Amino acid sequence: MVNTIQRIATMARRVPGPSAMLLILLSAAGCATMDKDECLVADWRLIGFQDGAQGKSAAAVGTYREDCASYHVVPDLDAYQAGRREGLVQYCVPANGYRLGDSGHAYAAVCPAETERAFRAAYNTGRDIYSARSEVNSTHSLIQSKQQAIQSLEADRQDKLTDMIQQGLTSDQRVLLLYDVGNIERDIHATNNDITALERDLEQQQAQLDYLLNISPY
Repeated sequence: MVNTIQRIATMARRVPGPSAMLLILLSAAGCATMDKDECLVADWRLIGFQDGAQGKSAAAVGTYREDCASYHVVPDLDAYQAGRREGLVQYCVPANGYRLGDSGHAYAAVCPAETERAFRAAYNTGRDIYSARSEVNSTHSLIQSKQQAIQSLEADRQDKLTDMIQQGLTSDQRVLLLYDVGNIERDIHATNNDITALERDLEQQQAQLDYLLNISPY
């Protein structure tokens, strides 16, 4: 992990502003534990920087302490915390708060007081859009499910009608088939009503999503 962090940090220094933070988030994903060699050569400031840039809690160093304990290596907490503070500068920008909320991820309240308010406001904006988009997608999926149900019901109805004209059926059997057809037609009617109501909901939900996207500064 250490060598990976060093490469990431080198690349990040070549990329200005929030883009550097994004580079770290994308490239460093998956770095979680440390083996013996990594513990022995660890640059705790760089590790802290990476954790800060990912918005990790300061408690994350406890994992490294556990990983390295069997190799008699103790993390340099001062260096780690200094690096983490530097990483949080990259992480705690409003544009990243918005992206975090818009992607549906949780915010662990790690930003310092001077950046917390702006970060959280941007996060809430993104989260509202995420929730609105989720509603649209959920309703759209439900409509599709109802439409598929109607197709199945119509196929079943057609099968019953075909059975009714077969020779050799008793009158009672035909009556039962007709009764089944009536039930299926009622189910189709009710499902169509459900779709109509869902389409109205979808229209309102889409309008709300469009509104939130239009007023968002990001």
